[in-house]
Amino acid sequence: MSKWLAIVNPCSGQIKSSGFEKRCLPELRELVDDVVFTDAAGAATRIAGESTEFDGFVVVGGDGTVLEVIVGMQRERQHLAAIPTGRGNCLARDLGIKTVADGLMALRDGSETCIDLMQVDIEFDDGSRRSSLSASTVALGYVVSVVKRASSFRAVGPYGYALATLLTVPQFFRCRLGMTDVVDDERTCTGIIINNTINLANFAAFRDAKLNDGLADILILSAGWFRQTLHNFSLLSTLGIYDSGERSQSKNVSISLASPQTLMLDGQLLSNVTSVRIESVPAALWCRKLTSS
Repeated sequence: MSKWLAIVNPCSGQIKSSGFEKRCLPELRELVDDVVFTDAAGAATRIAGESTEFDGFVVVGGDGTVLEVIVGMQRERQHLAAIPTGRGNCLARDLGIKTVADGLMALRDGSETCIDLMQVDIEFDDGSRRSSLSASTVALGYVVSVVKRASSFRAVGPYGYALATLLTVPQFFRCRLGMTDVVDDERTCTGIIINNTINLANFAAFRDAKLNDGLADILILSAGWFRQTLHNFSLLSTLGIYDSGERSQSKNVSISLASPQTLMLDGQLLSNVTSVRIESVPAALWCRKLTSS
């Protein structure tokens, strides 16, 4: 029988509103071998790295906590399950897990699927570099501004992103963008999103995306407030009546920025980024999903 460790982020966006500790924690304790709580940013990576005796990790948190565990775990032999208590929960949504109850059901009765990840190499304006993985989203520009603004609306939970889109005016920036078999192209845009999942926060922004196709899905934005708001409404309503972005797929993406920008990496914000390279890593992680998804 597999041995599971639950890693719980007590500060994740919806853990209190979901009533996790009172209603769900007792059931979780029956399904896993141990439960630990993080106490600081980065703690989930350390815990996963030290917990080599476990066969899998149940992540109770959002996309940022999921990423921390993925970075620390031994992906070649350890598996991952998600119980979503963040605000976006992109990977969990793609695995058919929309609620805490769904996460517990997937852990108890679900099946497993092997998904792609993205390798992300980042350079900063001081010349330093950082390498990481991503399970869901790498973004620049408009999306980053929305995430920053949404932090002011924690009281409305997942609806904070939708509210933030209405109050965020896209800003243009210059960059050079390259993809597989495409020569670097200099352009001006308001945002670049590279996704591994269908979902971008609460938006099903990449309906053709697949977790296991070996490709990253790219959306380039260059719209002002009105067109961008119409685009967002189209995604939220699922009507698909308007798409202002330029879409493509690629095994790798490289971005060189004319001036430093803030990069979003699975919900985490990194300042003063000057370039980033993303490469799809096929069949990189085994995850629990709802059998029906």
